[in-house]
Amino acid sequence: MNIAEMGLDAFLSRNNITAEDFEKCELDWELIKSIGVNHQSNIDKLEDLAESCTKTIQRFDKVHSVRWRVKNAEHLMEKIVRKTTKRSGYYNKEYLNISVENYIEMVTDLIGIRALHLFKQDCVEVINELEDTWEKSEAITAYIRKGDSEKEYKEQDAWEVKEHKAGYRSIHFVFSTSPYKSKVFVEVQVRTIFEEGWSEIDHKIRYPNFSNNADIGAFLDIFNRLSGSADEMGSFVKALSTMIQHNKTEVDRLENENQEHKNKINDLLEKLKNKTSTDDISSLVTNLQTEIMNYSSLTQVATQLQHPNLYNAIEQFSNTARVTDGLTDALINSYNKSVNKK
Repeated sequence: MNIAEMGLDAFLSRNNITAEDFEKCELDWELIKSIGVNHQSNIDKLEDLAESCTKTIQRFDKVHSVRWRVKNAEHLMEKIVRKTTKRSGYYNKEYLNISVENYIEMVTDLIGIRALHLFKQDCVEVINELEDTWEKSEAITAYIRKGDSEKEYKEQDAWEVKEHKAGYRSIHFVFSTSPYKSKVFVEVQVRTIFEEGWSEIDHKIRYPNFSNNADIGAFLDIFNRLSGSADEMGSFVKALSTMIQHNKTEVDRLENENQEHKNKINDLLEKLKNKTSTDDISSLVTNLQTEIMNYSSLTQVATQLQHPNLYNAIEQFSNTARVTDGLTDALINSYNKSVNKK
């Protein structure tokens, strides 16, 4: 809709704001509308900038996919209303000074980019690449859900960890760029595909029709915990895959070393056949015993590596991850079935 032609009543109706709530806003309608009109005229330029930044981020090694958006003019206006309404839960007195001339440099998410990755631990590498590419404009913030572990994020220097009241999980990196006369901020949200899936479904279902429905909220909360467990499971499977590959490499090395011992054993046996001196035989027998012991020991180690006991890995996973009830038992049962089939 053309913001220049929009009246106050239409804006309030389209954005689920009551007249009573708008009366509490500390800015007048004409100022809010003029900002919306100006932003709407800049959207094409901001979209070009968003696409350029997105192409750069898509090249990052650990990034699976990238999404972007330029804030809709009405959404910007609605945000300004929230930021300038006391007791809205979003009040920010700095927004009382907002104007057509400075809103581009005040609002840090006019351009929003989501960099999605597969495994939770990949976020560190993605953030590092962002820092190597752009100068951050504010502290990196990791938003977590209530009950999530803060340890993995607090290990990162200069990261702030905050509990998100809606349960969203993501890491926010804000940078600025100046392709035009005004400085423009870009907010990059770094999150896993599971986190993105939950947040998208939550946003589609909860807003605007069911924002206060307790039943919907309860089921979305369960879904949130499941997405968190899915991320933990992804990390576990990746670690398990790494362990198995490491074991395979080690088994190959041991088998090569074992073959050397086997060759030495055969060589010593051939020499024993041709020896008549007791001293020579005694020395060869000693060497033969050593090689046999080495061969037997390496064979045992290789066998253990080929059939690793995964109970310790599963137990470690259940102790460090916030897993859904029954997930650990399911892992153990699945492992037992696979072992019994062999």
